[in-house]
Parts: sequence; structure tokens; C-alpha cells
Amino acid sequence: MRGEIRKQIRIFVTLFMVLVLCMLVLCMCVVSFNHKERTLYYSAANAEEDNANKHCAVTIKPRGGSTDTWIKRIARVKEDGTQLEVQYAGIIYDIMVVNQTELRITDWTLKIPVPQDSFLNNAWCGTLEIHQYQQHDELVQTLDLRKCIEEEVEIILEHEVAGTDLMIPVNQGDYFIYHPSIRDKEDVIEASDLESEEYQNKRVDFIAYHETVNEDMTPVEFPNAVLSYHLHKDITQLPIFYVLISLFGWWCISVVVTVIVNVKTRRLIERARRDADIIEQSMSAFMGFIDAKDTTTNGHSMRVAQYARKLAWKIGFSQEECDRVYYISLMHDCGKIGIPDAILNKPDKLTAEEFEVIKTHTLQGNRILENFTSIEGIREGALYHHERYDGQGYPKGLKGEEIPLIARIICIADSFDVMNSERCYQHKMTKEDIIDQLQSNKGKQFDPKLVDSFLEMLADKTIEF
Repeated sequence: MRGEIRKQIRIFVTLFMVLVLCMLVLCMCVVSFNHKERTLYYSAANAEEDNANKHCAVTIKPRGGSTDTWIKRIARVKEDGTQLEVQYAGIIYDIMVVNQTELRITDWTLKIPVPQDSFLNNAWCGTLEIHQYQQHDELVQTLDLRKCIEEEVEIILEHEVAGTDLMIPVNQGDYFIYHPSIRDKEDVIEASDLESEEYQNKRVDFIAYHETVNEDMTPVEFPNAVLSYHLHKDITQLPIFYVLISLFGWWCISVVVTVIVNVKTRRLIERARRDADIIEQSMSAFMGFIDAKDTTTNGHSMRVAQYARKLAWKIGFSQEECDRVYYISLMHDCGKIGIPDAILNKPDKLTAEEFEVIKTHTLQGNRILENFTSIEGIREGALYHHERYDGQGYPKGLKGEEIPLIARIICIADSFDVMNSERCYQHKMTKEDIIDQLQSNKGKQFDPKLVDSFLEMLADKTIEF
């Protein structure tokens, strides 16, 4: 029982470790997936093609409303020191990032190269990381252009202030990176419902000025951009997660069921052990009456039962079957209770009539055990243990395998104990004579195969003389 419990514990621990390992591997895969930075290259010329079958789509275009473009005149100082008023068109540009997956998009940024000399003036829902190239130097600063003036931010970039507007000059070849506001959760685009084609998106804006003449409001086109982003996959979105959870639930249920079964089994085993003790003690007490009646065979039934159990184990019986053989063998001579003491304890050779009386102990044992049905085969052990393999035994003269196996086992164990014991009517035989008797009676009194197994046990001292 304890060995079986240890085996079950090892199995459950192994299964638990496998499930934990699988879950850890799954978590590592999800973390790796979420930390991978992905890139989308946007080109206005191939926007439709670039955006097709991708995780996300990008567009950069003027907002296009009547109030979304205007003219602003800025005084510029010429090289000779004179001032010149230059006319600029201010335009609001929309950046649209569309999520085309069932996963969240996080930590996205958009790098936008400057196609021609312009001024950056403002941005909504985020900051601009501006890269200015001046000869061999690069100036880089991340600014919230809406708050720089009022918060008196130190600006290291080339810049101008026109009234209350901060103007950051950028030339062709410069670029800026749009960082959506984390505080306003603009950096997260929720998952889209692809079945209903309800796509989630984020729209952010920035203002750019470019020089114009004659009230020309034609916007500058930003033809290229690079979107960097992460996809966020929850572990619960993976079918295998629920498989592992189901397996873990099955594991928990199995552990609980196994514990309950083991507890109940242990109680049943303890009860069966107590019942077995009661049966054995009752049988031993009964056989004690017989031993007290037949003083020539004191302890005979107990020894026969022990030999028979060892022989049953030798030929492949289970532990439970061996215990059954033991109990049956213990009661094999119970019919002697009905034999007169004068015949049982007679020191001289029995007469033919007395021997016939002795032979009736098998029939009386069968009658005594008639209502003993809790041990299968117990009547056969008492009734047929004096049958011979050659058919010359009693009470029915059964032959070969007509004799129940339990009776053939008891026959050898019984005969061995008789030969190996000191009796009032015969002396204990030598080891050599006992072995010779067993071998010479193979196929006659004894089952040949059982005799071979019994002789092996004598040789390896499983049974000792």
C-alpha cells in the first residue's frame, strides 16, 4: 500500500512539474512575443499595398477642414540685416494608426522624415522628438510644443518665437518622431473585432508651416514614415492556455479523488486485515482443538498452511490468492474432530476398518465447512487433499487435473510435513529420503509440476527441513 502511494505521489509530482514547465514556457513565449518590436514602413505612394494584410495601417494627411489651414506672416532677417516678411501656410495634419488585429497595439511611435523646409508648431496627444542636422552636428530634443512657452522649457534646438507660437525649423533631411501620450493612453490601440470589421484606431495631429506665395494653401505631403510598435497578446488568448488550465483542473480533481480513494482503501485494508486476523485466529483456535485431540500431529495444520502458501507464491499466485490458500490449508484436517480419539492416537498400525474411519475425516471436513462460503475452495481443500494424481486416492478417486489445484497443493505440503515430523507411529525421514519420496511419487501421488516447484524451494531453502 505504501509503495503504491509513493508511486502515485511520484506520478502526480511529475505531472505537476510538467504542467508548471509547460505554463512557464507558454509565459516566456508570450513575454517574448510582447517584447518584440515590430516595424511598418509607410509610403504614401503605396499606402494601400503597404497597409494590406499588415498588423496595422498608417495614413498621414491634412485634416482638410475650412479652419484647418491658414496664412501666417513671419518676419525674417536677411543676411544684410534687413527684415523681410515671409508668408507661411499653416496646416493641421492627421496621423491615423489603425489596428488590424485582434491583439492590442502598444508603445507605438511614428518616425516622419521632413520632405521640405518647414516649421513645426504644435502637436496634440503627444510629444515630438525632433532631430535637426546642422552641418556635422545633430540636435535632438523631445518637446511638448504646446507647453514650451508657458512652462519656460529650455530649448536647445534652433527655434523662433512668433508671438505666442514656438516655431521649430526643420529642413529636408531632418526628421521627427511622434510619441503618443502615455498619460492619455494614446500609446495603446485596443484590439479590433475583425468579424464585424470594427477597427480600433488612434488619431493624433501636428501643425506644420511651409513657405507659400499668392495665398497658395497647397499642403506639403509627408510621403514616408516608419511605425514602430509592439503587439500585446494576453496569455488567455491562447487556446493552449485553457488546455493547460483544464489539465491542471483534472490534476487537482485526480489528486483529491486519489486521496479519497487511498483513505477509503486504507480503511478497507485495515478492516480486511482485522477480519483476516479474526478468521486466522478462529481457524487457529479450531485447529488447536484438533491438535489437542490428535497429540501426534501438534502444529501440523499450521505448518502445512505455511508450506502451501509458499508453494502457491512460487507458482505465481497473487498475495491475496496465497492468503486464501493459507486459510484453506489451515482447515484441511478439520474433519478429524469427528474421529474417535482411540483411532487418532493409536500408536500401532491401524486396522483396515480403522483406516476406513480415518479416511472419513475428508467427508466430515466437507460437512463441517458446508456453510463456510466466505473463502472460495475451502471445502475442496478439506475433501480432496488425499486424492492422488494417479487416481488411487480418496474419497472419490479423482485423477490428474480433475483434482482441484488447491487440493494438489495441500497434498504435497501435507505429505512433506508428515515425512518431516516425528510421529508415534513413524520416525522423521532424512532429507535424502524425503527428496527421493517426492521425486519417485511424481505423477503418482503428486502433481509433477508442483513437485518440481517444491523441490526448487527445498534447494534454495525457501522451505527448510
